[in-house]
Formats: sequence, C-alpha cells, structure tokens
Amino acid sequence: MSTKKPSNIKQLGSVLLISMAAGAGARFIANKTRAQESRAYDYDTPQQLIDWKIARMIALRVSQWQLFPVRDRAGRQTLYENQVAQSQPLIDEYLNVTLPENLSRVQVVDRREWIEANLRSFEHLFQPIEELYRSAARKSGRNPAITSLNRGFVGAQVGAMVGVLARKVLGQYDLSLLSPKADPGTLYFVEPNISLIQTQLGVDDHDFRLWITLHETTHAYEFEAYPWVREHFTGLVQRYFNELGGQLDTIRNGIGTFLQRIFKGKSDGDSHWIESLLTPTQRQIFNELQALMSLVEGYSNHIMNAVGREILPNFDHIEQRMHQRKANRSLFDELFNRITGMTLKMQQYEQGEKFVNAIADHGGKELAARVWEGPEMLPTLEEIRNPQLWIARVA
Repeated sequence: MSTKKPSNIKQLGSVLLISMAAGAGARFIANKTRAQESRAYDYDTPQQLIDWKIARMIALRVSQWQLFPVRDRAGRQTLYENQVAQSQPLIDEYLNVTLPENLSRVQVVDRREWIEANLRSFEHLFQPIEELYRSAARKSGRNPAITSLNRGFVGAQVGAMVGVLARKVLGQYDLSLLSPKADPGTLYFVEPNISLIQTQLGVDDHDFRLWITLHETTHAYEFEAYPWVREHFTGLVQRYFNELGGQLDTIRNGIGTFLQRIFKGKSDGDSHWIESLLTPTQRQIFNELQALMSLVEGYSNHIMNAVGREILPNFDHIEQRMHQRKANRSLFDELFNRITGMTLKMQQYEQGEKFVNAIADHGGKELAARVWEGPEMLPTLEEIRNPQLWIARVA
C-alpha cells in the first residue's frame, strides 16, 4: 500500500533530503556572491528559506485540481466515517488495544484542499530549519536579493513535489509533528484520486475504499494508541533539525569538508544520492527515522492484509490490480520517484512489511505487537532488513 499513496509521514524523508540539499546549495551560492555584493543586509526584513506562496502556486498548478472535483461529497463523507467506524473494532481485536477516543476527524478532500493542509503542516514542520537559516543569514551578511532568489527556488521545488504527490495520494493520516499540543490526527481521503483509480482498475467501489480506510486507520492506532511513538518520532525529527545547524556552520566555514562527504558518500544501492550530504550523526538519525517509518508503513500493510482478507471478498482482486498498476508506472513517475528518493523509500517500506510478516510468522501477532512496547523495542534499519536479528534480540 505504501507504494501507491504516500502520507505526510512517508513524504517526510524525501522532503528533509531535498530541503537540505537545496538549502546547502543556496548557502553555497550566497557565500560565493557575498564578496561581490556591497549592498547592506536588512536585518529587519524576515528572511525565509522557502517562499510558501510560490510553493502553493506551483503545487496547485501542477496538481490540476480544477479538473477533478469531489462528486457527492456528503455521501462520500458518510461512507468513510462508517468505514472508519467499521475498521476500529477489527483493529482493536487484532492489536488487543483501544484508542483513547474514537476517530472522529475524518475529511473528504479534493487535491487543492489536500495541498493546503499539507503545506500548512510542512510550513510548521520547517520552522526549526527557517530559524537556523535566518541565524546563518545574519552571521554571513547575505544579500537580500540572493536570499529572495534562493527561497523562490526552494519554494518552487517543494511546490512541484507536493503538486505531483497531490495527483497520486489516496488517503493520509496527518498528525502535527513538533506541535506543543498532541492533538489527534486527521484522516484525509482524496476522493477525486480514489474515484479515478477505482474506475481505471475496475474494482468494487465500496471494497476499494474500505481497503484504503483499513490502512489509514491503522496509522491512527500506531500514533494514538501508543502515545510514546509520536513523542519519539517528534524527538528524532527535532534532533535531525538541530544537526542542520552544524551543517550550515560547516558550509559557512568552507566547503572542503562538505565536498569530502559528497565524494565519499555511499553508493551501495542502499542510499539516495542526497544522503551523501549527511554528516555521520545526521545519517544515524535519518536511519532511525527510516526504520520507524518503514515499521509504521509495514505494520499498516500487514494489518490491512490480515484483516482485509477476512472482510473483503474482492481483496485479492484489488491487490492484483494495484500491483499491475505499479508495474506499469509511466516514465515520468519513475523519474520523479528516483529524483526525490521515493523509489528508495518505497523499497524500505516494502522491507518494513516483510519485517512484520516475518516476526508474525515466527511468533504470531503477539510477538509482532511487541514492537510497540517502547523505543527500545523498535527495530533498527539493519533489523528491518534482517528480521532474525530483531527476533534474536527480543527473544
């Protein structure tokens, strides 16, 4: 499932990588031009790494949202609310856990509404990076014109990625990372995309939507039934952003070390090219994030398969048709996935599902559920790739 409908959790890895690379590039350009510019820096003007107005404009244009409205919004809203309510007791039984409160934040959205919601989330998520960027700008005395050019470039880059994703995403469990209030997340269903894919595949209307709902509802359990998961996940993201301060200092003091990391970066097929920009500490944190995201996606797929086969008579047909669609992706989709790192992330999410399946085959759903006992029970990225290592450690 993770290969077809990326949520904000899945997008996080690629967004972190792209934003860091673009920010580093902007940093390098500013340093090169600083000596050639004599105009004074305006410290009273708020400076940003990302121009969110440009990001929004590009995202909406790329998404072609006007061509795909929500049809029968009220009817679909009722359907998804009922399917979430139907999914909850099934997941309760499988996980042997209940949510603190029933899921009530369910929204049917079009592509534009999904873009608006995610750009708001990303803008909040990027605040720590923006603060680091402004601090670095003050230390360097950067020219405001160059800053404006840079933030427009990064804004267009983020907007293009969000716009393309808006054409693909089917469902999403959205939670506010780095928010001081741990509010329950929202389940989004991008109905125009769901309707389009359901028609193209020729699968049952009701069953296809329940298939999606099971997956997204499981995400809610992973973050709300086990409150420490959100806290741990947020902590990793915060640590990653804190490390970016050192990244900016490295580039400001000279690009020698920075370039060394690029040329010495791994090329073993397990890393994306942008990951060569990471410091050793950043790479360690990023691997922890990837392991957690792989587990989150893999566990949702595992439950969807286990529960879905019991209640959906068309389950295997839906799976078959979705696999065929994945195998016939367009050249544009392949290029987009490779450039943004989505291909690598999809592979890791598939590994996450294999990991959960392996430990469930070894010790049943009771053993699989132990991954949610606490941070010390989370698998490492190496254990995700080799489940027997986790089984041996836990046993």
